[in-house]
Amino acid sequence: MSTPVLPRSSEKVVMNIRRSIIRAGLRSSRPLFASRRVSVGVKRRMVEMVTGAARPPRGTRFERVTIAGVPVERVLPPHPRIRGTLIYLHGGGYALGSAKGYRGLVAHLAAAAGMAAVIPDYSRSPAARYPIALEEVVAVYSQLIDDGLDPETTVIAGDSAGGGLTLAMAMTLRDHGIAAPAALGLISPWADLAIDVDELRPALRDPLILPSMTAEWARRYAGNHDPRTPGISPVHGDLTGLPPIVIHTAGDDPISVDADRIEAALVAVAGSVDHRRFDTLWHDFHLQVSILAEAREAVADLGAALGRHIVTTELLLAHPDNTKVAST
Repeated sequence: MSTPVLPRSSEKVVMNIRRSIIRAGLRSSRPLFASRRVSVGVKRRMVEMVTGAARPPRGTRFERVTIAGVPVERVLPPHPRIRGTLIYLHGGGYALGSAKGYRGLVAHLAAAAGMAAVIPDYSRSPAARYPIALEEVVAVYSQLIDDGLDPETTVIAGDSAGGGLTLAMAMTLRDHGIAAPAALGLISPWADLAIDVDELRPALRDPLILPSMTAEWARRYAGNHDPRTPGISPVHGDLTGLPPIVIHTAGDDPISVDADRIEAALVAVAGSVDHRRFDTLWHDFHLQVSILAEAREAVADLGAALGRHIVTTELLLAHPDNTKVAST
């Protein structure tokens, strides 16, 4: 059941704020995110403010729909031709973040890739623990395939927990014989929750993320399951037979060690991986796409890289109100 498409009149914000100012702002919010006295609800509202700072390109349209029983945000590009579909899994430690909050970042990434996008609002912990989120995103993808989505013109991407979920999802699709997407995009992927449960995550210079935070989120999501279960920590699983993977990491991010392990495993089985590192930047800096020049450049780079992996047939959105994102 869909809701009406709402036009977006917001301008594409082009402004630059010094890296040091953004870093200071993130650091000032860290005590609240790290505090166990602050409720999950309050932290969710804080994340909505952070993610909502990414303003979509002018003319982007959004639609709220339900696919396989999961609420989904559809992101429709401001131009009438698309080349494929981006399925984006948002971050937030499996407890925070939302599809609506991520619309700005995803709109920029989809525009850079020349695609329309869908963002599943998967269930979050602590109310929903593993494997609920994984089952939901697999169900969304499977339903889209049944409805006519072409895997060859589809990519799946995600950041942080969404990046780990993207990798776990691709492994699940492979293991169940479901057609794989053309490529995966991982932004600061959180893919080894076991080292967080074991409190072995290194502390780097990230202005926001502390190992104590990831340890708390990891325990909430894993529940009674072994955190080394590949669906929870895909770095502990079999990475053979997956689509091409594009990874972005930041030098100050303590979660970047997970991407290093992914890269090492992929090099061992596939010979190479497209992994771009951004030194002196922080976890999920792509979220500052509207105010940080490095974030805009990174999002454009990732979108272009993902776009290169899909079949180049252009798809016409025949009418301004056409909401179909499945390929033909």
